Amino acid sequence: MFAGKTHSMQRRTGPFWLGRLLIVTAATLLLSDAADARTAGITLKVIGDQRMADELKKLSEDLDKDEPLSGDSVSLLQAVQARRARVASALRSRGFYDARVRAVVANQPVGDPAALDAIDSRPESEKINFDMDVATGPVYRVADVDIEGPSNVVGYPPLDLSKLALRQGAPADASDILAAEKQILEIVRGEGYALAAISHRDIVVDHATREAHVTFVVRPGPVATMGPVHFSGTQKIDTDYLQKRVPFQPGEPYRPEKVDALRDRLMGLGVFSAVRITPADQLSPNGELPIDVELHDRLPRTIGFGVTYETQLGAGVNAYWMHRNLFGEAESLKLSAAVNNIFNGSSAFGDFGYAFKADFRKPDWWLSGQDATADAAAVDQIFPAYRRKAVTVGVGLDRVLSRHWEVKVGISTEWSQITRFGILNYYNLYGLPMQVLLNEADSLVDATHGYRITFDLTPYVDAINNNDIFAIARLTGTSYINVSGDGRSVIAARASLGTIPGGTNAAIPFDKLFYAGGGGSVRGFAYQSAGPRDAFNNPLGGASLVEANLEFRQRIGKSFGAVAFIDSGSAYSETFPNFGDLSPRLGAGAGVRYYTSFGPARLDVGVPLNPRPGDAPFGVYVSLGQAF
Repeated sequence: MFAGKTHSMQRRTGPFWLGRLLIVTAATLLLSDAADARTAGITLKVIGDQRMADELKKLSEDLDKDEPLSGDSVSLLQAVQARRARVASALRSRGFYDARVRAVVANQPVGDPAALDAIDSRPESEKINFDMDVATGPVYRVADVDIEGPSNVVGYPPLDLSKLALRQGAPADASDILAAEKQILEIVRGEGYALAAISHRDIVVDHATREAHVTFVVRPGPVATMGPVHFSGTQKIDTDYLQKRVPFQPGEPYRPEKVDALRDRLMGLGVFSAVRITPADQLSPNGELPIDVELHDRLPRTIGFGVTYETQLGAGVNAYWMHRNLFGEAESLKLSAAVNNIFNGSSAFGDFGYAFKADFRKPDWWLSGQDATADAAAVDQIFPAYRRKAVTVGVGLDRVLSRHWEVKVGISTEWSQITRFGILNYYNLYGLPMQVLLNEADSLVDATHGYRITFDLTPYVDAINNNDIFAIARLTGTSYINVSGDGRSVIAARASLGTIPGGTNAAIPFDKLFYAGGGGSVRGFAYQSAGPRDAFNNPLGGASLVEANLEFRQRIGKSFGAVAFIDSGSAYSETFPNFGDLSPRLGAGAGVRYYTSFGPARLDVGVPLNPRPGDAPFGVYVSLGQAF
């Protein structure tokens, strides 16, 4: 029995020791590989074109981060040879066809066998240094651009060479050549050739003259018409309804902008996180181009919150709940609440302002591109000029006329109680709000180029106070200049002019007067303070308004940004501004931005440049979104 136990133990220990032997062997091999692993770096020197030198240094830094040099001697040589090829390719892509790139280690070219000996002769713990010397040479330039294809397609005027990004005498830059190819396709497809392609691209380099001859061969294919649209992917939106959003009918002449308009109209519903449009790669027998649209639903319900702060007004908080698809056709309902006047030193603690609001939108009501809206609110607002308690109700229509033009019209009514200097005033107003919007900016949240022009006009009648009639008009324009070309350095400007014809300050409810000053107006001055004031520095408001703002916005890294600004503006007692009575207030300052997926959060500090007695020395403003 004892012997049997011994024999059984031996059978178990045999595999055990074999496993240990395998582990030790593997560890030995790993340690051996680690011992052979070396590290290396590259010293880059560039002679010639300075812009190209800066680009190559940036490329080298990025490669050092993403693909650090390590391994045995052979691996290091192969990696440096690959780096040399990358640098040479980058030079050619920018038109430097005579560039020379030399890489050595211990004065031995990396392509020679002696380079391997030079590395192996160094201690394994020593970091190997490679020298890469670059001479850019002169840049080659475009001698001519030729486009081949059917004369009725590639001839003038369909293809005007003067409109291409690639021109005679320009550097033979690969990115410009590809951009020109894209432009050619856009122009040809814009003429109805939906399946147009560049079948061949020739770049003939003449080293004697240092010029490049560029030829594009266009294959236009047949003329196409718009085809049927098929939707897929959505589980929540009625696709029969989505067909109403299609801005064209099958059989209409094909135009790329119609496809862009389809994307805009679908994304404008706010119910999709992504819209992927894929035109077919061949026409139907009747010449139509079918279009497939893949949709990705957003979560139908959303909650959110925000905070604001101004030195003189104190803090404010707000929250909302939103349903984006109430009945299956992208109807939205938003319920929001806000509390303001928190920590305002000029008011008693606990004397907060409140606002509760409900907003409903029905897209494509009655007509495609026409949204019906309805809203209701109950507010208790506390401002330096007055305190307002009100209930408001409104309905309206928003009509999209084109990709850039939009008009709005509605009917509103409100019942309000406004307290000013301890005196209560009651109003029952009926209004007809109207707006015309021209939007050529690239974003509603954080525009980098383009412009917007908005004109608002609202006539009112007061059913309590002798049926007084007055109207409020305001014209506002914003412009954005992309200084850096990549959207990281932007100059933003804004100008606004408002007037109330047909009324005087005494006949107009205090909340409908114009006020200037604050985070959305003239920073550095308290809200409502940049305008007429009484002997106690209380704001009185005005029947006209002028504002102008200028900002320089600079992105810093991925998520941060800085802003420098100067603001100007004031409200005036008369229907038209009288600069002789009151000079516009001037404020200047700086701010920081933190960029999120839903827009930038901002903190601005402004100081008044021409303060009056009673003005604070500075103002601090915290909010979401750019100032304009």
